[in-house]
Amino acid sequence: MENKMNDAARKYVVVTGATGGVGYATSLRLARDGYDVIVQYGTRHDKALELQAEIADVGMSATMVQTDLAEPAGQTHLVAAVELALSDASESTLAGLVNSAAKLVGPSFDNATMEQFDHYFALNARAPFFLAQRLSKFMGPGSSIVNVSSVATRFSSSGDIVYAMSKAALEALTFHAAEALAARGIRINTVMPGFTDNGHPAFQDVAVRAYMSSFSALGGVADPADVANAITFLMSDSASRTTGTLLDVSGGSALGRRPADGSLEDLLG
Repeated sequence: MENKMNDAARKYVVVTGATGGVGYATSLRLARDGYDVIVQYGTRHDKALELQAEIADVGMSATMVQTDLAEPAGQTHLVAAVELALSDASESTLAGLVNSAAKLVGPSFDNATMEQFDHYFALNARAPFFLAQRLSKFMGPGSSIVNVSSVATRFSSSGDIVYAMSKAALEALTFHAAEALAARGIRINTVMPGFTDNGHPAFQDVAVRAYMSSFSALGGVADPADVANAITFLMSDSASRTTGTLLDVSGGSALGRRPADGSLEDLLG
């Protein structure tokens, strides 16, 4: 199928961590909304090829960039790929960035090492900061940056303390960068999911799923498409007056409800 957009006026968006559940669903949803997607991923090459084919099926292009964003050189590689994509099509624009790449839950307060701490912050906080800083230079008025945080920042969990701290730093980026970016007409916001079915086998375990569901006032766990819908809203002109804020899509997991007894660590063995 031919690309829906003329090469002279292509609208690009960067999605990091695009082979994960939320990143994958977001990339596909943005493609359906008429964006060409610059897809960053780490090691899941088979999933990246699957996403590339799905984006092509809706008539848009996917520029695949395999790189480790925890490393400064990996960030530079992605920025260079974006610059090259923009230079290949006259009048093309970078309309947005979705910072979805993340190292997930853990480690605990008692067991965390300095090396683990540094790696979580390198990927979950440092990379989004410098990608927002560097890629915003290619953006014009009306562009949007969306950071993907976690409801883990809203309740105490010593087993996930380093992860939660890194996501809290990401939320701080949104709040404190909003004024600087607004001067150039660029918006920046955060979405905050709760437990979201990313395809991990644990989500098929009845006991594990029930435990995750107990955190949410609405019950159940989210589908990645639920989070993607929130991200694409914040990317769109419908959110043209929204910046520096957080959109909670956790199903009410931040309302202070008491979850089921036990811990996820115990259920997973």
